[in-house]
Amino acid sequence: MLFNCSCGRLKAYLAAGLLAAMAGLTASLAGAQTPVSALPPDVDALLARAKVPQGALAAIVIDAAPAMNGQSALLPPLLSYRANASMNPASVMKLVTTYAGLELLGPSFTWNTPVYVDGTVKDGVLQGDLIIQGKGDPKLVLERLWLLLRRVQGLGIHTIAGDIVLDRSAFVVGAQDAGDFDSEPLRPYNATPDALLINYKSVVMTFVPNPGGGNASVSFEPPLASVQMQASVPLAVGSNGAGHPLAGCGDYRTRLKADFSDPNRIAFNGSYAPACGEKPGPWLMPSRPATPTAPCWACGRRWAAS
Repeated sequence: MLFNCSCGRLKAYLAAGLLAAMAGLTASLAGAQTPVSALPPDVDALLARAKVPQGALAAIVIDAAPAMNGQSALLPPLLSYRANASMNPASVMKLVTTYAGLELLGPSFTWNTPVYVDGTVKDGVLQGDLIIQGKGDPKLVLERLWLLLRRVQGLGIHTIAGDIVLDRSAFVVGAQDAGDFDSEPLRPYNATPDALLINYKSVVMTFVPNPGGGNASVSFEPPLASVQMQASVPLAVGSNGAGHPLAGCGDYRTRLKADFSDPNRIAFNGSYAPACGEKPGPWLMPSRPATPTAPCWACGRRWAAS
C-alpha cells in the first residue's frame, strides 16, 4: 500500500486510522476483479476529522499475497484512488533508495569503519597516530562510536601521544549547501554525504527556561571540542517587558535565530518562549572545510583525559 498527502504531515492517529482502514479494505475486497476508485467511508471520516481535503490524498492498494507465493502475474489493484495524480513522494521515496541498496549491496551487507594504528604501543600509550577510516556508514551514532573506541582501548591503548586522524577520502563530493532542498540548513535530514558521518552531523541542544533568571539554559550533546557554545539565551518578552509564559511556543527554532556561520561557534541571536518548556532537539552542524584526511587535535587530549 502506498499513499501520500501533499498537505504536510498527518497526525499520528490519522495515519494509523488510514492504515487500519486500508487493511480492512484489503480484506473485504480480496478477490475483486475491478479496482475500487472511491475511498472507504472510514477513511473519508478520518480525513474530515483532520480537515484534510480528499484531493490531498492519493492511494493504491495491491494484494501482495500472490507475489509472496511466487506468482508473477500482476493483479489489478484493489483500490486505485487518484493513482495517477502527481504527489510529493515524501517518505515513500525511501522505497527507491531501499531497493537500490538491496540491489547493489545485498541484504547481508554491513558497514564497517576500519581503525588503524600508526606507531607503537607501550605502557598503554600509543606513540603515533590513530587513524579512523570512514567508509560511508550512515549510522555511526555516538553509541556505536563509543563501542568502536572501547575496542581500541581493549587493545591496550589508553592514551594517544599523536593525533586521531579522520579519513573521509572514500567519498569525493563537491561543495554542497544543506539548505538547497527546503531552505532548512539546520535540519538533520539535510545532512550532506560524508564518508565519516558521525551522529548524522547533528548535536542535540536542550533548552530549559529559567523564568526567574530571564533566560533559558542551553546544553549540548555531544559537546564539541574547540567550538564556542552559547550557554543561555534570553526568554521572549512581551510589550510590557515581562515574560509571557502563557504565550504559544510556535516555531521556537526560527525565534532562536541560530547563527552557525562560524563553524567554531554556536550562537543564537533571538529568544526562547517560556511556554516551550524544556525542549531537546537535534540541529545539523555546518561542515568544516572539507579535507580528505584531517587530524582531530582535541580528540587525543580528550581520550587521554578519559
